[in-house]
Amino acid sequence: MAIKCLHLSMKQLLLLLAVATCFYFIIGKSVIPARLKTTKPRDILSIEQQQQQIRGSKKPSIIRNEKAKGNEESVVELVQNDQEAVLERIRSPDIDMQRNGTSTTITVNIEDKPLADDISLFDELENRSLKNRSDDLKKICPDPEDNRKLIGQLPQAVLLITNLKEAEVQKHYPHLEPGGHWKPEDCVTEHKIAVIIPFRDRQTHLTRLIDFLIPVFRRQRLDFRFIVTEQYGNDLFNKGRIMNAAFRLAERLNVSCVIFHDVDMFPQDDRNFYGCPPTPRHIGAFVSNLGYQLWYKEIVGGVLAISMNDYRTVNGYSNMYWGWGGEDDDMGKRIMAQNLTIERPDATTGRFTMLKHVKRKRSAPKLVYKLLDEAETRYRTDGLNVPAWKILKTTRRPLYYHIYVDVGKPPSEWV
Repeated sequence: MAIKCLHLSMKQLLLLLAVATCFYFIIGKSVIPARLKTTKPRDILSIEQQQQQIRGSKKPSIIRNEKAKGNEESVVELVQNDQEAVLERIRSPDIDMQRNGTSTTITVNIEDKPLADDISLFDELENRSLKNRSDDLKKICPDPEDNRKLIGQLPQAVLLITNLKEAEVQKHYPHLEPGGHWKPEDCVTEHKIAVIIPFRDRQTHLTRLIDFLIPVFRRQRLDFRFIVTEQYGNDLFNKGRIMNAAFRLAERLNVSCVIFHDVDMFPQDDRNFYGCPPTPRHIGAFVSNLGYQLWYKEIVGGVLAISMNDYRTVNGYSNMYWGWGGEDDDMGKRIMAQNLTIERPDATTGRFTMLKHVKRKRSAPKLVYKLLDEAETRYRTDGLNVPAWKILKTTRRPLYYHIYVDVGKPPSEWV
């Protein structure tokens, strides 16, 4: 009896197995998850082709350099089907990142040759590469009080060197871009400055000054460049006009502020900050040949930092001072007439050494004093808004931008 039951159980087992096998072949394959099925080689190839097609759906801009017919300068040509979209991405790389998932780096190569009239290309000179995603990850450069790279008092013995050549300075700082341009790579600075140096017949001072200031600006983590503005010809010097002309170039370089810097002024402490101030800052306040004293409240000569907007507000420097002296005091009066505060460093960090030179006498001192008496009211019609100058030549040299400025002839009463 037990054997019969076992026999029936075996028959039932075989029947159950047969039913299960039929169920698998008829129904099972249609419900197996796709990820468990074997992928054929052609399926993998198809996916790769689709990915390549997606990647290649938007082609990058094409950039090439051509020779300009007029002045034989290299120019940049952007070639793309949608020109407006290209310009938008150049101005706002963040837009490009949102659309394409990445930013495009554009390199502009412009030859280091003199440029005559078209200085509009300088916008391209200093904006050679667009910001990329890594820029957003950079930290903000430290404030002066938190900057551990500063050393404090600066050695002055180097000022005794009188035969320093520009080529030597260039070798000392191979990291500089043409125009004496440099900016920090490890942080993002909010201070984009142009140092404007009025110049006449002091080449040894100029070379030493640039050599002296470069390491100071690097430690202060500034985005800087130099503009040397020189008067054409041998007529009476007009410092105000050549500085107004240099400001117009600084505008094209898209800086945040300008530093007007006499060629014979050397800071004694790198804690005296050269960055862009919220209000006009008289950086060179305490000078060696003046006994490190501040003699009157309007004084702003030597080294003055001022934002682009504040400079326009006071209408720049006066165009009416010929010879040496007067224009700096006039600027101080303009600043105060606009109720702008003149900021200064403390008497310790704000010290400057002035190199010795042959002191020039003022031309027509009575005219100077008369103009100073009228400075608070005359500034509206005398200054940046009256272009009494003409830029004859602009050259981008390794250490600085150099401009020749025609200021016209002085009136007979000044000669």
